[in-house]
Amino acid sequence: MPIVALLWWAGTRDQPDPLWVQAGEIARQRYALLQDVPDSLQRLFCEWHRRPYRPGDSTALRIIRQPSLSMIEWQSFRDLCRYVMRHGNVVVMGVTGVGSTKQTKHLARLLAERPENILTIECAPQFDLDFHKKYIGHEEEGRFQPGLLLQFWEHCLRHPRQQFAVVMDNFDKINPETFFGPALWEALSSTSGRQTYINGYHVIVPENCRLLSVTHYGPGGAVEFSGEHFKRLGRPYLLKPNPCELREILYRKWANSTDTARAAFVRDPARLQAHLFYFMKANQLVAQRYGDGYQLGQGTAVRESFLENERDELKRAFLGHVAALSLTNPLAEEDFNTIDYTIQNGGLAQHSSFFDRLYQVLQDTGYFVEITMVITTALLTFLIGWWVFKRRERLIRLYGERAQEVFDSFERQLIGADVAAKQLEEIKNEVDSLVRRRRLNYTEGLYLLSFIEDKAKRVEFARNVSQNFIELFNAFMEDDILTRSEYLKLRQFLQLVRHKIPSETYEQFHQKVENAYTQERPD
Repeated sequence: MPIVALLWWAGTRDQPDPLWVQAGEIARQRYALLQDVPDSLQRLFCEWHRRPYRPGDSTALRIIRQPSLSMIEWQSFRDLCRYVMRHGNVVVMGVTGVGSTKQTKHLARLLAERPENILTIECAPQFDLDFHKKYIGHEEEGRFQPGLLLQFWEHCLRHPRQQFAVVMDNFDKINPETFFGPALWEALSSTSGRQTYINGYHVIVPENCRLLSVTHYGPGGAVEFSGEHFKRLGRPYLLKPNPCELREILYRKWANSTDTARAAFVRDPARLQAHLFYFMKANQLVAQRYGDGYQLGQGTAVRESFLENERDELKRAFLGHVAALSLTNPLAEEDFNTIDYTIQNGGLAQHSSFFDRLYQVLQDTGYFVEITMVITTALLTFLIGWWVFKRRERLIRLYGERAQEVFDSFERQLIGADVAAKQLEEIKNEVDSLVRRRRLNYTEGLYLLSFIEDKAKRVEFARNVSQNFIELFNAFMEDDILTRSEYLKLRQFLQLVRHKIPSETYEQFHQKVENAYTQERPD
C-alpha cells in the first residue's frame, strides 16, 4: 500500500514548467548589449572587411552608433551578422516588437561602413507602382529614366572595393514582383550574371551590394513570402522574441531609477523570473493556438507593464494584439489562468502530472477513445461476469443449503429416510433443470449434483443399515433373550456403522441393545 500510495502521489503531482526554469536562469544572469562589446564588434567588422584587428579600436561601435545606438542583445546581433556573411542577401523576419528593423539597420551600417553606402527603402501599402517608378525607373520622353535603386547599383559598380547595402523595410507591405518589374524580378533568380535590360537600359545587380529585406513574420502583410521570393531576395532569417534582451533592458533602465518599486522589482531575480515567464509563456500560448507569427516581441508594451499590479495590463496587451488580427477564435482572459497558476505555485505547471500528460498524449494521438472503449468493454464484461458468477454462487449455495438442511433433518430424525430421499430427489431435479436452462454451467451442475447425490446415498445407506439392524435384532430376540454373544455381535455391528448413520439413530439403537441385554440380568 505505501508503494501504491507513493506511485499515485508521483503520478498526480504537477511538474515544474520548463519555461519557468528557463526564465529563472535568464533572470539570474547578465547579458551583453552592443555597447558592452566594442572589441567583439570590431572583430566582426574586421572579419567582414578583411582588415587586421587592432585591440582598442572602436571603429565598429562608432559606425553603428550613427545616428543612434539601440539596446540590442549582442548574441542575437552577432548571429544575424554571421548569417549574412555566410549567405549574402537575407530576408529578416520578425514579429511585432522583436527589433528586426533596428537590427537590420545596425547590420547595414556595420557592413557598408559609410552612411552614403546604404540605401533605405521605407515601404508603404498600396504604393507598388509608385515605388517601382521611384526606385526602378520610368519612361520619360521616350527614354527610360533609372530610379534610385538602379542609380545606387551603378554607384556600387563604380566602387567595387567598397561594400554597400540596400535595406528594404516593411517589404511585405508591397508586392516585390511589382516593385522590381518582370525583367528585373526574373534576373534576380539567376545564379550567375544577374543582369537584364529594361527598355534598352542595361541593369547589372552588383556583387558588392547586399539586399536586406525586412518583413513582418505572420499576418498583416500584403504578400505572404514563399520560396520564389526567397530565391530572389535571399534566405529567410527569423528573429524570435528575446527574453534575454528584455531582462537586460529592464534591469538597465530601472535598477538605478528613483522609482523604488520598479528598481526593487528588477533587482529581485525571483520577481523578474515571474515577469519573464509570463512573457515567454503567453507567447507560447499564442504560438500554439495561432502560430509563431502572432507573438509579441520584447520591444512592445511587455517591457513597461512588469510589476505584479500591472499584470492585467500585460494580459490586455496580448489580448489586444490578438484581437487586432481579427481572428475567429480570439484569446480570453481565462486562457491566462494556467500562467497565473504556475506563478502562484512556484513554477508548477497546471495539469502537468504524469496522468494528465498521458491523457493529453492519448487525446492528441486519437487513442483515448479507443482505449476508453476497450476499458469500458472490459469493465462491462467484468461486471456482467461478476454478476453471473454471484448469481450462480447464490444458486449453488441455495441448493447446497437445502440439501444440507434435508440431511440434517434426517439425522435429527425430524423426517424419515423416505421423506429425505424424496426431498433430495426433488432438489436434484431442480438443479438438473437449471443446468439445462444454462443458469448453471455444466461444471457447477456436476459439483452440486455430486453433493446432493452424496447426501442421498448417505440417507439410503442409513436406511439400509437401520433395516439390517432391526432385522438382526428381531432375529436375536425371537426367544426374548439376548445372550452375551448376541449382545456383543450387535454392539460390534453398531460400532462398524456408527459414523455412517445419524448419531441420534446410533444412540437409539445402542440404547435399545443395552436395555434388551440388561432386562435379562436384573442383578
